[in-house]
Amino acid sequence: MPALPWRTLQAIDSDRQYMAMASHLPLRSRRGIPGFLRDTMRIRRQLAHAPGLVGYALDAELTRKTFWTFSAWVDEPSLSEFAAADPHRQLIQRLQPQLAETRFRFFPIRGRDLPLTWGEVRRRLAAGTPARRP
Repeated sequence: MPALPWRTLQAIDSDRQYMAMASHLPLRSRRGIPGFLRDTMRIRRQLAHAPGLVGYALDAELTRKTFWTFSAWVDEPSLSEFAAADPHRQLIQRLQPQLAETRFRFFPIRGRDLPLTWGEVRRRLAAGTPARRP
């Protein structure tokens, strides 16, 4: 699966501060890849209608069983509401046992800095704290 490039869902104000979320999601086994990709499509459908979502992207290295996500939101409550809603909530709960050590990073970002490059996303994730659950 090729990377899903940045998709903007609403106009970006270059001077506004947004809430960004980056994740590193390594799977424990290659057997989990088909299900992860299927779930990704369901979450993309949810993202298409998520209030407060500015934009998002997904990168994948299937040979390494590794995925990265990056999204920007108008505020933290919008991000939290999305994360707590189904199907995202259910899919993440089901996926947790299949994940190795994940990383999540939440940070403010100015509209003029969107979207970040994958190199910058990975750099910010490397500076973050590992987490076991999203």
